[in-house]
Amino acid sequence: MDQLIFSGFYQDLAPYLSEKKKTHFLVAVSGGMDSVCLLNLMTQLGKTAQIIVSAIHVNHGIRSASRDEEKFVRGLCFDLDVPLTVVQAEGKPKKGESMEMWARRIRKEAFDSTGQKMNCDFILTAHHANDNIETILMHLDDGCGIEGLRSIPQKNGQIIRPLLKISRSAIEAYVHFHSLTYMEDESNKDVSIRRNYVRHKIVTPWADQASHFVSRFNDLSQKATESVTRMNWLVAKFSEQVEDRYHQKLIHDTLSVNLSANQLVRLVKHIMGETDISWRRHRWEALNLWFLSPKTGSTFKLNNQWTILRDRYCYILNHEIQKKIDLPIQRTGCFGSDGFSISLNHIEVPAMDSNPFHEVIDGSILEGKHLSIRSWKYGDVFQPLGMEGHKKVSDFLVDEKVDCFAKEKQLVLTANEEIIWVCGRRLSDKAKITDFTQEFLELSMNTRVGVS
Repeated sequence: MDQLIFSGFYQDLAPYLSEKKKTHFLVAVSGGMDSVCLLNLMTQLGKTAQIIVSAIHVNHGIRSASRDEEKFVRGLCFDLDVPLTVVQAEGKPKKGESMEMWARRIRKEAFDSTGQKMNCDFILTAHHANDNIETILMHLDDGCGIEGLRSIPQKNGQIIRPLLKISRSAIEAYVHFHSLTYMEDESNKDVSIRRNYVRHKIVTPWADQASHFVSRFNDLSQKATESVTRMNWLVAKFSEQVEDRYHQKLIHDTLSVNLSANQLVRLVKHIMGETDISWRRHRWEALNLWFLSPKTGSTFKLNNQWTILRDRYCYILNHEIQKKIDLPIQRTGCFGSDGFSISLNHIEVPAMDSNPFHEVIDGSILEGKHLSIRSWKYGDVFQPLGMEGHKKVSDFLVDEKVDCFAKEKQLVLTANEEIIWVCGRRLSDKAKITDFTQEFLELSMNTRVGVS
């Protein structure tokens, strides 16, 4: 073994070792050269370090060689005295899920469940530097941005990839030096499979001609990772200036004018909680293009839950919530549904309050009436506080310069179908307190109930 090449393996794994107890590693073993190398390294390390080594093999049963590979892994683990868990894949791909995606999902589920049952500290996979290069090249082919140049993370949750800095040629040298046997997956030679084509037709010939090819790609991906990490940190700082309002996020022009369209896309991803989720090229470019010339009132559907609106002086990200319509409530108490709750309580003396979702009304107007809370609808009218005549709710919302997202969410409180409160905006004049009021009823509404 070349100690200079592989010294990093032990060094990279050392931070995960516990000083107080033995660290339990679950090694994913397919039977191929890479995983056989990793298992051998771990068993060698286990002779000197405070670790426990177990193995897991997932038999997808989709190739004729699957049974032979399982048999080989069983024999290998028996010879190395390593406890082995074999998981037989069940089920079939979901709608829209390729066979490769299905296999990856089955492996991940098997790793997670087995690791949990065995109380393992970490799960090790044998991804190496060449795997990283292949992934980057495929991202480039997909038209990725700088995110696509990032390396596969060496640690992701419980999963650790200790060979990620090691080249395939170095792994081959180790395996041959120690005369290790392994199984060849014949499907890996099928260049009609995209990754195999990249591996055999691009990466391998390139690496054969350029001695520093792998290390330079590693350096590039590391720099990209550092750059994206820094950008994400800056975007997170920008997000502190985003206003949080009733299931909406407001990016005011005082912030957006200082950001490029590309930076706005990153900010939107962060707000949606998708910072670490790669977007397809067309999705990124479509939103980027929308940001270049948005018209007031125009919207962009981000996904099933999020929509962005260009309002007069800001961008509004709207998060869809579910709310029940026509919710019956009683004279007192607190009642709610997804997205809001409302309480009605008797009080002795009304107090001044600037909160628009707190109001005090003359309780006598509700006597014997059925109360309900619902979304407003076209045709609704009410008598705004201080006005002698009636006004359409739609006209009232226009006069109040309410954006279309807020209009969709606007609720009204009714008594026998007569609107007494356009919630959070204006009471009906009929509900106002007068010198003759004897029963004070406090209305209080919380519009954040049910938000995760």
